[in-house]
Amino acid sequence: MKNKCIEKISGAIRIPVKVGIALLVLYWICRSSAPDLSRGFTTFRYPVLLPVFLFSLLAALATAVRWKSLAQMIGIRLSVPEAFSLTMQGIFFSLVIPGGAIGGDMVKMAALTRHVRSGNRTEGIFSIFMDRVIGMIALFGLAAAILASGKKEFYDLHIAKVSETFTGAAVWWILLAACCAGSAAGIMLLFHRQLVGLPGIKMILDFADRKSSGRISRILAAADCFQNHRQALCCWILFSIAVIHLLPAVSMVWLLSGTGTSLPVLTVTRAVIIGNIAGLLPFFPGGIGARDAVTVALLAAGGCSLESAATAQLMATGIMIIFNLTGSVFFIFDRKSPEAAI
Repeated sequence: MKNKCIEKISGAIRIPVKVGIALLVLYWICRSSAPDLSRGFTTFRYPVLLPVFLFSLLAALATAVRWKSLAQMIGIRLSVPEAFSLTMQGIFFSLVIPGGAIGGDMVKMAALTRHVRSGNRTEGIFSIFMDRVIGMIALFGLAAAILASGKKEFYDLHIAKVSETFTGAAVWWILLAACCAGSAAGIMLLFHRQLVGLPGIKMILDFADRKSSGRISRILAAADCFQNHRQALCCWILFSIAVIHLLPAVSMVWLLSGTGTSLPVLTVTRAVIIGNIAGLLPFFPGGIGARDAVTVALLAAGGCSLESAATAQLMATGIMIIFNLTGSVFFIFDRKSPEAAI
């Protein structure tokens, strides 16, 4: 009982702390570009916000279609509208509850139980887990490729400088190593049965399983459900890279055009993708704050004025918040019972 009370108090404190950190970062971005920021909002061409919102809608729809296909591989039948509704609910709760994307997935799992029969609920949870893995492999893989393509912007950065040697160059190497490790971990998960035969791998997995109270076994069991669909999984990884993870970069190109700024596509893509990696940090609600600071810094290092970079990124964050909040509509009107599931 005592532990539960402590957990509740910790959870209640965690939310305002995260929101406070995010607001402080956003305030710092605004202060660092003021008074130019007010001019940026005044001269911004607001009609470009419509296609940016549509890009967000397209990315969510693509995510829903990917999950629907993954669920179908293990016998879960969902229509596109159902998958889209549940995806939007997950997006909404990833913004408003602790845990970010993971918290959104937990609510999505709970909502899924209203759409599938009880015997299929475990497989449904596995499909959500695999959907997250595919997305992470695609994001980390794309980020690693973009980082490997060039590091000039990072060498021009002077953020988090602890010593004369810990500069943007060190940040570049750390990010590249982390992205490669993240991609490798996801790929190893898909092929873990083949790797178990290698010396020491089984011992490491057994040790990790004991230390994680059986979580590793459950994760590997989820991956086993997709062992006969590796080719399709690889196709969905490529789809995620080409559509889902590149659409935010396209949106940023439009937003920068709204400020009258034109940058090389690779520079914008690098800033947005690495910003999204920073947005995975669990200290920020929905990645807000971390994503903004990193994206603005990289856009500025790539030749964009601080005014334009801050204006475009704050517009992107505003669109994201508004779009994520629309997911509440799907939650309110989702009243399907499991008995009605196919």
